[in-house]
Amino acid sequence: MSEGPTLRIGTETSGGDESVPAPVPPDDPEAWYAPDVRAQYESAPGVVATVRERDGGRFGYDVREPPLSPADERALDRVRDRFSAVRHRRPLTRVGVVERAERGFDPKYAEAIDRLVDASAAARRRIDYHALREFRLLGELTPIALDDRIAVADVGDERELVVHTETFAPLETGIDADADYVERVAAERLAQYAVEFAGLAVDVVVYRERLLGSDAFETKYAVLEPDLLPGDEALIEECKSRIWETTVSDVVEDRESFVAARARRFLSRRLTARNTRAWLDAAAYRARAALAERGLVAPPVDSRFARDRLDDLAYYILRDLVGEGILTVPIRDPHLEDVEANRVGERVKVVPRASVLSETAEEATAGGEAGVDADPPAAGERVPTNLSFDDETTFVNVVTGIAARDGTELNASTPSAKVNLELNGVPQTIRCAVALPVISEGGPHVSIRKQRADALTPVDLIERGALSVDLVTLLWLLYEHRGVVLFAGPTGVGKTTLLNAHAPFIPFDARPVSVDEGSREVRLPHETGVSLTTRDHEDAYKSVGMAELMTEANYLNPSIAY
Repeated sequence: MSEGPTLRIGTETSGGDESVPAPVPPDDPEAWYAPDVRAQYESAPGVVATVRERDGGRFGYDVREPPLSPADERALDRVRDRFSAVRHRRPLTRVGVVERAERGFDPKYAEAIDRLVDASAAARRRIDYHALREFRLLGELTPIALDDRIAVADVGDERELVVHTETFAPLETGIDADADYVERVAAERLAQYAVEFAGLAVDVVVYRERLLGSDAFETKYAVLEPDLLPGDEALIEECKSRIWETTVSDVVEDRESFVAARARRFLSRRLTARNTRAWLDAAAYRARAALAERGLVAPPVDSRFARDRLDDLAYYILRDLVGEGILTVPIRDPHLEDVEANRVGERVKVVPRASVLSETAEEATAGGEAGVDADPPAAGERVPTNLSFDDETTFVNVVTGIAARDGTELNASTPSAKVNLELNGVPQTIRCAVALPVISEGGPHVSIRKQRADALTPVDLIERGALSVDLVTLLWLLYEHRGVVLFAGPTGVGKTTLLNAHAPFIPFDARPVSVDEGSREVRLPHETGVSLTTRDHEDAYKSVGMAELMTEANYLNPSIAY
């Protein structure tokens, strides 16, 4: 038998025999087995990114995600059937994608998947990755958002998403520039914090999109309300109907506690009953528990509902019955100056305070955080939110509810009003202008302006560039010599802010009197302050005119009147 040919790898032979060079990393230009590969690395656990050189000196960016076996595909299809009917809230920025990917599924999602998937640990990791990518992250754009080597994402000349890494640019991804969530790949977070409502914390994000041509507004404000599982919306509506029909024998002094207690009791019963009716799941649970006692399988997951699901459902019920609908969080957000909703189907607009954005930018710059721009939006800039009224009935209910908080009943004869809100746990006066569709062409509208919880000082105004040192000095001299100062200007220019900043300079023995409805926003650091209003809340049919107020103020013999 003749000896076959010999292949020598990684050695150089004498006599001029050809040999195959030793293996080298794929990004080595001498790699014989991948001549067009310039880089290859793990961009996320289980995800491999590859940079290839294409014709004409261009570069392409490809990813390989965890592969699925036929059994894994069938399990993932069951998850799709379960969650495809629900609208899922995706992360708004790259930082949000990374945080959610590291955190994984919330308990209520994990419990639902546990009921649908029975697989090995490795298969479950692959299924969880694809389910998380498809329903909780950015779909096909997820690997790009998770790759920390990508520094820039933009739209190419051929309406294709291109990315830039530290070493290669531009990289063609093959993803259409009009794909879903493509604008979020390059978005950066400006601020994130939580707003308290009814004992629950709701996250808020202010972010900036960097993809050209995606929206007229670059900076946006988003309320991250809890996600809902299939069937939750119907359950919420049923619970609200039950609460409305509840018979009350005594006076309800605390509406929030009353609604919260009954909502949680009803929801607990309904969620437990749903799990009980799933007899097949219950039987499987008992069988797995029996096997687990003998050490044959892992213990099953608790068959009752996840703890966070009850809080999520209770939030929506309290938001609609106790709060102000979709405006509940913006109204209670201390970092907002203005909130306005003008039309049905149009995004609610807000004006964030410059302080929260500048402080976040300074912290990010000092900490060297990537992806956060140190140049915050200009003060007073209106930004859109992810909130909007879907129908006029809901909008009208919110508008009339806000007016009723201050003792005003909106109807055909009184279609608009200016009211002040004083909410429990909110240390600031909220001034609202509301109107019904009777006088508003595009339907009802509401405009809300909020006074700061803590008054600014003259030094704060100087540092912000709102006042000059010379003007503050002049005002100080006028106060010392009992001069007359008039603060005048259009709405929203800062008259009340300026007045509150200089109120501490009023002599301690003066008797100031505050007149008109805006007096609740004036903070007098004196024990002699008197506040008058043009409406008698004890009698809805009696109103007090400004002339009567001025007469009353004269009888009080004030030293200073507002």
